[in-house]
Amino acid sequence: MNFVLEAKGWRVAELARRTKTNPATYSKFRNDPDNKAMLEDATIARIEEATGIKAYERSVTGKPRGLAEQESARYDAEPVQSIDGAVQALKAGRNGVDPWVLRSRCLENIGYMPGDVMMVDLNARPEAGDVVSAQVYDRTGRAETVFRIFEDPFLIAATMDANLMKPLLIDNDRVIVRGVVIASFRERRAA
Repeated sequence: MNFVLEAKGWRVAELARRTKTNPATYSKFRNDPDNKAMLEDATIARIEEATGIKAYERSVTGKPRGLAEQESARYDAEPVQSIDGAVQALKAGRNGVDPWVLRSRCLENIGYMPGDVMMVDLNARPEAGDVVSAQVYDRTGRAETVFRIFEDPFLIAATMDANLMKPLLIDNDRVIVRGVVIASFRERRAA
């Protein structure tokens, strides 16, 4: 289950919503230090159906179609030491703030560059012109976290990279807005 959550970039609540399962089922399983809790076969089947990931799989290849490259990565996967204090200070005591590392040139024309740490407030409601984090799902249910400018009902890139120029229609099925970027940090780049 931990692999599924990480591969999808979901929280337990999102998995529970998509599988129509009580979140306590998953929390109990994840928080069992003795590994005595077991998921029922029906629950495992619902996870497979909702995620497109086979039970007990430990790796997923490929990426959603229509995206040029892996656009982002969880900050925890690659902490940047010189700005870690700033990231932790902004996150302090706020469960709804997630740091992500931008990996693509999708917002270069408005000043966001690959390597920037994007602070995403999952509780903020986007307004026109906000930079947002979104999940884009391919036909198999695999998700990619992307960053775009919110122009309801579309998400648009701010780049000269033709592979990223296609607007994404927010349909709350294939494209779901997760949160609003409230700050970004960039490590010093020596000349």
